[in-house]
This record gives sequence, structure tokens and C-alpha cells, in this order.
Amino acid sequence: MSGVRLDRLTEVLVPIAAPGTDPEMLASLLAWAVRPRRTLESLRRLMRDTGAEDPVSSARWRLHIETQLREDDVRAAMPLVVPWRARGCRLAMVGDPAYPDRVADGWPDSDAPILLAMAGALPPDGPAVAIVGSRRATSYGSGVAAWLAGAASAAGVRVVSGGAIGVDAAAHRGAVGGPGGTTVVLGCGHDVDYPRPHARAGGLFDEVRAHGGTILSEQLPFAPPRAGVVRARNRIVAALADVTVVVEGGTRSGALLTASAAIERGRPVLAVPGDVRAPGSAAPHRLLAEGAAPCTGPDDLLDALGSSAPAAAPEVDGVGDRGGLPTPLFAVLAAAWPRAIPMGQIADDSGMATGAALAALTRAQVAGVVVERPDGLVLRRSPSRTTSPT
Repeated sequence: MSGVRLDRLTEVLVPIAAPGTDPEMLASLLAWAVRPRRTLESLRRLMRDTGAEDPVSSARWRLHIETQLREDDVRAAMPLVVPWRARGCRLAMVGDPAYPDRVADGWPDSDAPILLAMAGALPPDGPAVAIVGSRRATSYGSGVAAWLAGAASAAGVRVVSGGAIGVDAAAHRGAVGGPGGTTVVLGCGHDVDYPRPHARAGGLFDEVRAHGGTILSEQLPFAPPRAGVVRARNRIVAALADVTVVVEGGTRSGALLTASAAIERGRPVLAVPGDVRAPGSAAPHRLLAEGAAPCTGPDDLLDALGSSAPAAAPEVDGVGDRGGLPTPLFAVLAAAWPRAIPMGQIADDSGMATGAALAALTRAQVAGVVVERPDGLVLRRSPSRTTSPT
């Protein structure tokens, strides 16, 4: 043994170690990985190449790690704990009870990360779907992503995506508040505000946590969103899901990496057909040509998962989940779903007085029933999850 004292680092890790995770082994891993020359991924490769079958928390690997540590490694690792604790993270090592079994499957031959930092609720063991696609999503792509995610979450299926702007964000927002909920896989550390609109106070990530969702990362808390790190998180998105659905993406879309990772794990991939002239249709159409099943609506997704379609949302006092949105406005938005419509057009098509219509739409936005996109307004959830017009 190197004689390095890990006591203080172990002590501060106790409150953020997930249930069943050894704080002392966590201290060893962090002190070892805090230096650029020693990464957790290199340790995984070493375990794979030596044919190790024992867990990373075993005495063998603790000895291997701790014999290389110095006191300054331990001191350098101490600042990592502060942002994790501030974000409410819990840490789990591969093989620990709180580490998702789907991700750990096949490790160390699979490329599952040794360590996950998870904020919010720990990911459940139930069915899950990855819904992924382009950052430069069209109204069609965002609408379909929210539609599929809303139906999946209503059926108790967890929705997983990468937390990016575009299709990812639409999927997370569609799932928030449903029984299934959602998991965000970051392409950076927890202490990096990226993407900024989602990470700021009151943004998407706060909404996810407030509704029992999960924000997780394999990175140390200060890791920036470099291209390689962002791409690498796609394999975790795929690993967390039973089925992956690609909604939109170009020829070099990261969604294709997610699909490839799912295929490598033997899990189904679905693709949403799109406009053959649209650049964002390239990724799903390539997958369809290669044998992916088409996803033309929630039924296709739920069939692939083996889940039944959700029941219609109950009506409450004749208003249900519409937040007081008048029937004429609801009817226009429901007919257009999942596409967005400019506010002025909604008012015109509803037949209501313009002032009253705009005031009602504004109230519906504040209530969260209607959301604004660059090309207009759209119901936050599928019309099947709101009360139908009477």
C-alpha cells in the first residue's frame, strides 16, 4: 500500500454515496482519476484486457489503485465533492445496487462507465425508451418527440435522452409530469451549465428534478462539453433504454451513434419517417433502409416495448388538464398537434375575439398547458392526455 490517507475524502463522500456504494472505494477512484494521466475509462480497459471478473470495488483493484496514489492526489480530489453535493448528486460504481443494471450489462467488455453521478431520483428499473434526434429540430420533429414521449410516460415508461436543445428537450418536456418520468444524460459534468437555457434556474433540468426525474453524468463535475464527451454520452442514453427511437437527424447526427450503441447491445431501434426533402430526415431514413422498424405513432413504440396504450386522461370539472383553455382554442391546437401554429393564426381560426384569444393563450402558457416554439404555440402534451373539447 502507498500509505496515503483517504480518511477525510472518504468522510465527505459518505453523504453523496448512493445506497450500497462504498465511500472508501469512491475516495480511491476519485483520487486516482483526478489526474488527466489516469482516467476511469483507462481503468475499465485494463480490467477488460486482463480478463477481470471481480468488481471494481474488490480488494484487488483497490490495491492496484491505492498503490499509485499520492497525498496531493487526495487533496486534488477534495474539490470534486462540493459541486456534486450542491447539486444533490449521489455517486454509484458499476455493480453497485444503485447503478442501473441495463448500463452495467456486459461490463467490462461493454463500454459502461465505472462511475455515475446522479442528481434527482435514482433511475427506476422499469421499462424505458430513448427518444433522440437533431438539435436543429423542425416543428414536426419536436412535436413528434413530445407526442411519443408523452404517450410513453403516460404508460409508465421512462423517457431517456441527452438533454440537448431540439428533439431531446421536446422528449424530456413531453415526459415530465407523467408516471414514467424522464432521465437526462449530460454531455458534461454536473457543475457546467450546458446547455445554458436548460441548466439555468427554472430551466428544463430544474423541471425534470422537480417532477422526480434524473440528471446523470459519467464525468467529473467540472468536465466541459467537448465534442468527444458529448458523443460518448450517447452510448449511456442507449444503454439505459429498452428501445431507441430516432426522430430526426442529419447524415452525421449523434442520434446515429445512439442507434449504433443500441444495436450493439441487441436492443430494438425505431425510426420516424420524415419529409424526403428535409435534411433532418437523413438519419431516420438511413436507419429505415438498414432495417429499423418505422415509428409512426405511440402504438408502434409501445408495441416495441411490450406495453399497452395508456388510458385517456380523466376529465376534471369539465376542464381537465387544459388549464382553463377555452374550447375553440383547444380545438385549433388539438387539430394541429404535433405541429406548432402562430399565435395570431390560432386566434383567427378559433373564431374568438382577438384580445380574448390572446389573453387566454397567454394564461395557458403560464399554466404550462401551451408551450412556445420558434414557429408558434403547441399543446404541451398530446390531446389524448388533455380533456377533449366538450
